[in-house]
Amino acid sequence: MIRDVTLAPANQWAKPFVAEVAEIFNLLKEYGYDAATLARLTGLQEKKLSDWMSRYKREPENISDIPYPCWCFLTALAGRPNIQNNGQPIDVDARKVMRAFKPTAFKNKTQFEMPTEKEFKRIIGDNTFTGITIDGLCETFQWKPAQLAESLAKGTLPFLNWCLILMLCGFNIQKMLLNQHEGDISLDESAG
Repeated sequence: MIRDVTLAPANQWAKPFVAEVAEIFNLLKEYGYDAATLARLTGLQEKKLSDWMSRYKREPENISDIPYPCWCFLTALAGRPNIQNNGQPIDVDARKVMRAFKPTAFKNKTQFEMPTEKEFKRIIGDNTFTGITIDGLCETFQWKPAQLAESLAKGTLPFLNWCLILMLCGFNIQKMLLNQHEGDISLDESAG
């Protein structure tokens, strides 16, 4: 059972136990998404995935060293999006966000094409229709402002970070990335 304190905004978040990380991976694995498949579709390193839940069978209450943004990403893949905002996306017109980018910006890692600086500036920055700023994103996801600004300018934003921005805008990253199964994957249903 995943504790509620791990499904919270960054300023209230407690790192999950390795057993809680393993619970997410085991749920995804039940739907055909093993570590190798997740690594291919998401860009996460398979070794990192293993490290975050290492020794969960022998020492289940060890604290995982999973970073907050990665935990947000994994919980979203398991049907609990936007934990950084108490389960709610920001109030923004998703169609307008979609029009700001090429269709290839909404694909899994194997088909994804990184948006340009010009495209990013349509939704991130002062006076954008989304209200998303670099400082706001950094506070929300515990990112470093200088690194985020540089990666947006150079078109080197990590795929995971891009997915979190889309999730914040109301996109279902589970459906965007994990489309090899029927129905929804739900952490809530597996806990019951």
